[in-house]
Amino acid sequence: MATARRERYRKQTREEAKAVALAQLSESGTAGISVNAIAKAMGMTGPALYRYFASRDELLTELITDTYRDLAETLARAVADAAPADRFRALARALRDWAKRQPDRYLLIYGTPVPGYHAPPETTEIAAGLMRTIFDACATVGEAGEVGGGGVDGSRQQPLTELEAELARHLEGTGPWGPGEEPGGEMKGRALRTWTRLHGVISLDVQGQFTGMGFDPSVLFEAEIDALVRGG
Repeated sequence: MATARRERYRKQTREEAKAVALAQLSESGTAGISVNAIAKAMGMTGPALYRYFASRDELLTELITDTYRDLAETLARAVADAAPADRFRALARALRDWAKRQPDRYLLIYGTPVPGYHAPPETTEIAAGLMRTIFDACATVGEAGEVGGGGVDGSRQQPLTELEAELARHLEGTGPWGPGEEPGGEMKGRALRTWTRLHGVISLDVQGQFTGMGFDPSVLFEAEIDALVRGG
């Protein structure tokens, strides 16, 4: 019983430390995360908190892993709840909604890298799982007549340009990007272009780069989804 009590206390302390770290992240970014400052906010000494997290990097890894898992679960739910023809749109909108609700966590995994921090294998494995979700959404919606298969009006998607074909050939030999059956270079190229275009709009929006331009970024985002659906 005493061991169970200690484990509960350890888990509670770690969760509290992560909550304080997220508050620091919101206030001053990743550079502001300090184990000693977290300990002070919790009424502990720095050395005491180091018994729960051996280093700042271990704490960052916990935050990053939690964030990736939360995003992965959010996207998986969005895709699972949508009809096949709507899965790509559902995934794209869920990604933006998640980022807008939690901009600090979004920038933790997709913003400026933390100087001196090197992500361990478990975080890259979760990130690879996110790319698999993108693969599956592109492929499934393509089968329904949109991304990857043709336009919403039933027309065929335009053939690859020379540069797109070169990218596909280049990606063919990059090795596995995620769990499950490995897609070909063309699908990798399509998913990669999709991922970067969605993140381009989302990142600028989350960082307030559209402020003062006098338009609704959600309209731009929906236009980008439509362009991707048409194969543009």
